[in-house]
Amino acid sequence: MGRRGFAWPPVVGLCLLASLSVAASGGDLLVDSGQRLGNEATWAVALGDIDGDGDLDAVAANFDVGAIVWLNDGAGWFADSGQRLAAGVYVALADFDLDGTIDALLGSWDAPVSVWWNDGTGTFFQDGRLPGVYGCLSLGVGDLNGDGLPDVYVGTETSDRVFLNVSDRAFADSGQRLGRAPTGGVALGDMDGDGDLDVVAAGWDEPGHVWANDGTGRLTEFCSFDAVPLHIHGAVLADGDGDGDLDAFFAIAGGVGGRNVWRNDGAGCLTPAAFDLGSMLQQAIAMADLDLDGHLDIVLAIGSGGNSSASRVCLGADDAFADSGIRIGEGFAGGVAVGDLDSDGDDDLFVGFLTLLTGWNYLPLPNQVWINRTKE
Repeated sequence: MGRRGFAWPPVVGLCLLASLSVAASGGDLLVDSGQRLGNEATWAVALGDIDGDGDLDAVAANFDVGAIVWLNDGAGWFADSGQRLAAGVYVALADFDLDGTIDALLGSWDAPVSVWWNDGTGTFFQDGRLPGVYGCLSLGVGDLNGDGLPDVYVGTETSDRVFLNVSDRAFADSGQRLGRAPTGGVALGDMDGDGDLDVVAAGWDEPGHVWANDGTGRLTEFCSFDAVPLHIHGAVLADGDGDGDLDAFFAIAGGVGGRNVWRNDGAGCLTPAAFDLGSMLQQAIAMADLDLDGHLDIVLAIGSGGNSSASRVCLGADDAFADSGIRIGEGFAGGVAVGDLDSDGDDDLFVGFLTLLTGWNYLPLPNQVWINRTKE
């Protein structure tokens, strides 16, 4: 199951939009830094200041040799720290023990979700697993019960689970079992405007869900949305239309066109936007105002078995998105993370790659860093 369940149709469509008057123009917005980092099968990437020096480092979740911690020199150049954490497909970073350093969760389809603590110098040590859960398809992190500690939502092949952070570097299973089918995309945010974090979760084989939080971390279904024909591999929440509430944006695989973007009705329910981002096989999604024009932009990590397909950037304008023409790499992009890597005030990209042939025959491929030139 999980990402193991897709078929591999041809890649078609490029940020397909309806009634869009803005011309697509990428120019030199993003340039390849020339770095080729590692040679692994990277499925996901997360950014955080691992070593406490004030810049964003990267943790790349690798399916083969284990996760690698890449340390940033402050100018966007990365060096292998030499650490090898658990092999994984999903990674989430947060200061789970509130000691001022960034810790890590690593999960995979067929392994426990492992907890890696930062010793304060940027070195991780493993000291635990999320209790009673084996295998995951997505991870979401946020303070669900309002106690100031980051909690964890785990999307699985069957029912999703909520783990509450009980301090002392421990997590407790809340006992909640949410949904009945695979969840490949999870995002946390205040969907209904009541001041606590809700959960948007979707995948395949059943509708997606907006799970409303009662403020204590107990989640109940507020509404569902028709994501059954879709095969969702990633999710992010952002105010894409500037109306003050959070909308949902999904990475969709399986060659299904449409319904990447879902609008919040103001009360927390989602309806599909009048445009979509195309039917290419999307493995991950990230959002930021890359060109600093006041509109959020979208980065889509693209990957298809047996085909060479570049990832791309869609620029936001007037509640819609245009293909920028930027093409990033030619491998299977498993993950992408956005942040200011070179400390110049605009957001850059760290993209994780592998080469997937047919079925589950894959070859490793170096990761890439793309630098934003807006501030130059």
